[in-house]
Amino acid sequence: MGRKKKEKKVEHKNRRESASQKKKAKIISTTMQLLLKKGGSTSTSTSDVCAAAKLTRPTLYHYFGSKRNLLLSVHMDSIEKTLKPYLNEASSIKNPSERLNYMVYTFTKEIICKHPELRVLIHDTFSMKDKYFKEVREIWKEHYRLLKDTITELQSEGRIDPSIKPSWATLFVLGMLTWITYWLDYSRNDELEELAQHAVKIVHSGLSMK
Repeated sequence: MGRKKKEKKVEHKNRRESASQKKKAKIISTTMQLLLKKGGSTSTSTSDVCAAAKLTRPTLYHYFGSKRNLLLSVHMDSIEKTLKPYLNEASSIKNPSERLNYMVYTFTKEIICKHPELRVLIHDTFSMKDKYFKEVREIWKEHYRLLKDTITELQSEGRIDPSIKPSWATLFVLGMLTWITYWLDYSRNDELEELAQHAVKIVHSGLSMK
């Protein structure tokens, strides 16, 4: 085979792979919107996805193989775009006080307040106990551990009330911030800065930070 033919073959393959990735991304986006609209994975069928994405069931299974794999892809897409970059940045902050402020402020403003689908995804993460979602659960647990370790560090420095249990405090903080997805009006974004600043103040107050 000549060089030009090889190049055309590679180019054709790249175009085909690019088109396939775009198709998968569209299906993932559509599924995410349906999960939020219908309230979770148990209320969302593959027929719903096919109808919304305008594709046949064989096409859906060609790309994802099963409903479980589709849901896993939705979760991992969200994690790769939102949670992992945030965790990487938070982990790089050495000062525990600065790290706590960054985590509460950024998790509130940039993740919770801009991604209403997390109301469903976080719930599904811990309600699905099968092996397929182990990786998803571990990444969210990494978030929990980093926040707990941060609170523990501040406690050892005498910055936080020593009677507070770090594991419980972490769950209280994450529960409070995650609950925002249930009451926030996502059609408005003019108060996100103030909301994030309030979250930091409330966490400081609750932890009796010095």
